[in-house]
Amino acid sequence: MSKSEKLFISRYNDFYGCLLTEHQCEMIKLYYDCDISLFEISEQFSVSRQAVRDTIKRAESLLIGFEEKLGLCKKFASMTELIKQTETAIDNNDKELSKKNLSLLKEILEDNDGDI
Repeated sequence: MSKSEKLFISRYNDFYGCLLTEHQCEMIKLYYDCDISLFEISEQFSVSRQAVRDTIKRAESLLIGFEEKLGLCKKFASMTELIKQTETAIDNNDKELSKKNLSLLKEILEDNDGDI
């Protein structure tokens, strides 16, 4: 798994970790955020290395599925970028770009079918 893929899993865990079991969430944090080996995690949880690997793989799959269905990480990244652009536009007195970006932010927020 590439470094960027690992970063996505870690980010997905930040967003959706509460939807995992406590063990799944903790193992993902230890493995991806703390760079703890499967063996070390297995010792900490008193399970086999294979059990840790299976748990992490299952949690990864769930996290990816949550993002595919909900898209919260993608929306958050889009909103963050639009906010940065809007701040720059405001600093440059670019009212047109500011209004355009605010409209795009509103669209992103309304894209939840009114579930805000």
